[in-house]
Amino acid sequence: MELTLRAKPRRLPKASDLVVSGVRRHIITQRLPVGAPLPSESELMAEYGVGRVAVREAFRLLERDGLIEIRRGVNGGVFVRHPDISQVSEVISLLFAVKNTTLREFVEFRQLVEPAAAAHAAKNISAEQREQLAVILQADDDLAHVPDLHLLVAEATGNGVLALALNALRHPFQEHFRPSRIDAGHMRETSAAHAKIAKRILAGDASGAQRAMTVHLAAYRDYLERENLLEEPIIPPSTWSGTGGGLGTHASATD
Repeated sequence: MELTLRAKPRRLPKASDLVVSGVRRHIITQRLPVGAPLPSESELMAEYGVGRVAVREAFRLLERDGLIEIRRGVNGGVFVRHPDISQVSEVISLLFAVKNTTLREFVEFRQLVEPAAAAHAAKNISAEQREQLAVILQADDDLAHVPDLHLLVAEATGNGVLALALNALRHPFQEHFRPSRIDAGHMRETSAAHAKIAKRILAGDASGAQRAMTVHLAAYRDYLERENLLEEPIIPPSTWSGTGGGLGTHASATD
C-alpha cells in the first residue's frame, strides 16, 4: 500500500509583509543611515500595489522593530532608525524570566566568555575606549560604572558579535543584583577587581586581563553561593511586579 504525502500549502504573504520585506531590504542593502528619508505612504502604495491599510500595518511592524520613525507635521515623513539594543535586552530578560533561568547559569556563561573578552580587549582597545576605562580607574568605590565596565570590555574586543551578544545582556546585568545582600566590604572588593581588570587591559597585558577577569568572576560566583543565590532567577520577581522600583532602575553592584 502506497502512502501519498501531500505537501502543506504555502501561506501566501500578506500585503503588509511584502511592504515590510521591501523596506527592510532597502534599508539594509543601501546601508541607509539613521535619519535618511524613506518613501511616503502613497509612494509605497503605488510601488507595491497595495492599499493604505496594508502600508500602515507595515509601518506599525517596522516601528516595532526599530527600523523606522514616523514624524508628523510640516517636516514630517518616514525616516530610517536603527534597532535599539535595549529592546532586545528587555526581551531577553523576559525570556530568562519565563524559562526561570538561574544566576548559576548566568555566572557560568560569564565565566566562559568574559575572561576571553578581557584578553581580546587588551589587544584591541581603541583610544576612546582607553579614556573611558581611565575614568573608571579614577573612581573610588564608585560602582555607578557597573555593568558598564563589563560591556565596555566586550566592545573593546573589536569583535562585533561578542560586543553585540554581551550588550544584549545589558538589562539582566542591570537588574540581576540583590542590593539588600551587598555590604560595603563587598562593594570595595568589586571596585578593586574592576580597577585591576582595567589596568591590565590598559597595559596591553592580555594574559593578565584574562586572569584578573577569571579571578573576579570566581569571587562573584563564591558570593552567590555564600548568599544561597545560585538557584535564584537572574532577575528578582519584585522587578516584574513593580515593587522593586520598576525595570531599568538599578545599577548592578555585585559583578
